[in-house]
Amino acid sequence: MTTRRTAAPRCAAADTAAPRCAAAGTATVVAVGAPPALRVGVPPTAKHNGPAPHFVAPRSALAVALLVALAAPAFGWSRAGHALITEEAVERLPEPLRGRFAQESALGRLKDASIAPDDWGKKGSDHYRPDEQPRHFLNIDALTDQPYPFKDFPRDRAKAAEQFGADALARHGSVPWAAADALSRLTDALTASRTDAVFREAGMLAHYAADLHMPLHTTANYDGQETGNHGVHKAVEVGLVARYEDFYRSELRRGRRQEAFLDDPDDRLFDWLTAAHGRVKPILEADSVARHRTRYNPAQHPEDLDDVASKRARPYYETLRQELKRRGSPEAAAMRDAAAHLADLLYTAWVRAGKPPEHPVSPEPQEEPQPMTHYLIFAAAAALLLSLLWSRRRPPKPDGAGPNQTPPGE
Repeated sequence: MTTRRTAAPRCAAADTAAPRCAAAGTATVVAVGAPPALRVGVPPTAKHNGPAPHFVAPRSALAVALLVALAAPAFGWSRAGHALITEEAVERLPEPLRGRFAQESALGRLKDASIAPDDWGKKGSDHYRPDEQPRHFLNIDALTDQPYPFKDFPRDRAKAAEQFGADALARHGSVPWAAADALSRLTDALTASRTDAVFREAGMLAHYAADLHMPLHTTANYDGQETGNHGVHKAVEVGLVARYEDFYRSELRRGRRQEAFLDDPDDRLFDWLTAAHGRVKPILEADSVARHRTRYNPAQHPEDLDDVASKRARPYYETLRQELKRRGSPEAAAMRDAAAHLADLLYTAWVRAGKPPEHPVSPEPQEEPQPMTHYLIFAAAAALLLSLLWSRRRPPKPDGAGPNQTPPGE
């Protein structure tokens, strides 16, 4: 299980049961994606529309162990979500830049690279990096008392560290700066025509750019744990996408526009994150309605996330989707913006690199010519075998037999 260390927020008396509502100024460790049953003595809070979701505590250590094993870390979009966003971004690119990534093998490699950073943040992964996880989010409302849209929030990393402290940024995230760093490295890789680096950095840029558009990656209430919506993070990014992938693919294609060169991409990254934060409220509202109507808590059933055949989960996800559509499908809009803005970022890196000509970074593997040695050996062996067989069929001529005489026995 992956945990995210967070500073305790300011809480009202009615909120003292929420996981983040500890003593002021202290720090708490909150399990990301863990079901409520794992939070001993922490019932769902009353800050949501309708009655608290149905809660059933596990009755045995085996049940607890099962929930621990199935609980997934709350990173950004699911693997399918990241792949959809990356694929759509490539479709929006102009030629010849599009030609670098649109080829099937190149696109597959880029999508794999866009998914990889999630593995780097998982402690059980072979590729685990201790400093990776904060690069996937920025809980901006945990760092400042400013109201939305956080106009005075310091967008310069050094100024933010000076104002809030490096430890606070490590706890609450740094995704806009992670995306900016990846953009700079991608520009350098394109300039130097370094194939592997182009893929690596383009994949990282795709991942971080998509994550900063995920609304629940912009708030201290990232899993709805403060408002009775615990489990909403994975429900939106995994459960919905798994069940309605075709819907999201079509939504991503809507409103395609010409890519734009970004004069100040660092500033735009924060603009996009702020816009994503504005979508948190409608997502939580839709989830609250779905829970109230179906009496289903996704946090208690992580095994249903990508089990599209689950009858138990179907009413909840159908209701959640309908309630989100009633609110303008904010999650689909976030994915669509992520794809469009990722195309802008890739285009910006290419222009900054001097618009290098098309150079497929992952050509189709060519079949190597087969060596001729074994063919020659086979031919020689076959000739020898035929020679032996022919000699057995024609016995030697007897002594004195002329050319016109028939050997005995024939």
